Amino acid sequence: MNVVARQVRLAAGLSRNAKLFLLMGAFSGLGGGIFMLLLNLFVLARGSDIAFLGLLMSLMSLSALVLGLPMGILTDRIGRKQAMLLGSVVATGASLILVLSRADWPLLLAAVGWGAGNALFMATGPAFMAENATEEERPTLFSLQQGTAMLVGFAGSMVGGNLPSLFAALLGVHPESVTAYRATLLVAIGIMTVGLVPLLMIEEQRTPFSAQMAQDAPSLWSLSLWRSVVPLLVPQLLIGLGAALLIPYLNVFFKQRFGVTDSLLGTIFAVSQLLMGLATLAAPMLAERWGKIRTVVLTELASLPFLMALGFAPLLPLAIGAFWVRAMLMNMGGPLFTAFAMEQVPEERRGTVGAMMGLVWSIGQGIGPGISGLVQRSAGFTPLFLATGSTYLVGALMIQTLFGKKEAGSRGQEAGDKGQEEERW
Repeated sequence: MNVVARQVRLAAGLSRNAKLFLLMGAFSGLGGGIFMLLLNLFVLARGSDIAFLGLLMSLMSLSALVLGLPMGILTDRIGRKQAMLLGSVVATGASLILVLSRADWPLLLAAVGWGAGNALFMATGPAFMAENATEEERPTLFSLQQGTAMLVGFAGSMVGGNLPSLFAALLGVHPESVTAYRATLLVAIGIMTVGLVPLLMIEEQRTPFSAQMAQDAPSLWSLSLWRSVVPLLVPQLLIGLGAALLIPYLNVFFKQRFGVTDSLLGTIFAVSQLLMGLATLAAPMLAERWGKIRTVVLTELASLPFLMALGFAPLLPLAIGAFWVRAMLMNMGGPLFTAFAMEQVPEERRGTVGAMMGLVWSIGQGIGPGISGLVQRSAGFTPLFLATGSTYLVGALMIQTLFGKKEAGSRGQEAGDKGQEEERW
């Protein structure tokens, strides 16, 4: 109970900037959840074919991948608040073009803008949180950010699925018409725009990248920086690749193995999103007891039996339960590892390193689905469960090997310092 009370106290004591960032994220996540849920349906309803939709989705992902590192360098130079403002404005403007344009070619340009804006925003977020929370508060803030994003994503899916029917009744059109979808997407953009209000209220604590900071900061290509960065990136790449082999296809797995209805499938995944959000909020309590790295490693290892149970369970209720528990355990440590990573690199390079982490994850996400499709066609899902489990196992053990002793040593030093302080008083 003391641990719970302590986490509540830490959350309540977060800086004004951190609380405004969480509020901004809640609005952006809610609007973004509605927007991404219905965008593909809107594009098809306006008369575009599935090939054009695929091109549009690919451009959104590829632009974020290609521009991720330049956006990370940019946020280190112009400051966190200005970078988030620029990213939000670009992404919102691109969203309006996607919804309002009657021609096809502006949608392709808007897809690139959407990817660039979100790449800039995602590169800035971890660095901003690290700079607006103490070391003690960081696990709480990072977990609150991701947990809130998952919970508002769940809410966005629930709300977004019902809004087209509401607008259809109000406007006298079919629920799956362009008009109903467009009205819903405009509401989503409006909600995302409200997120600019708390963002504008943030007071920049860190000055933009000055000439002196440029001189003092380690070069992007310096050996010392890469010695810190590469060990953070390799497990991220491995786990991202393993996830991409299987996780995007779990809806297909449930349909093929158990023949579930679309309604039940939606419920299964909605509950999973809700449980992941709640589990992520509980992660700082474990980190306080075990440390960030040990919590990441233990929760990822604990998820593996449930991953195997999901893949080989003969009954649907067992598979659903394993799916939910696996999702909770595997995802709750992510914010803790990001917080740890931000602590390992110089402040002047946090945006760049955050972008690098997103980049290697995206590389895994780009490679994995294609391989997975070929394996499914020739051998089904069994090899994919085994391959994903193997990458998760190796990734978790690699994190422990690279960082476990380092964190244990620093926690031991902190405990010793605390004991000396208590003796002094």
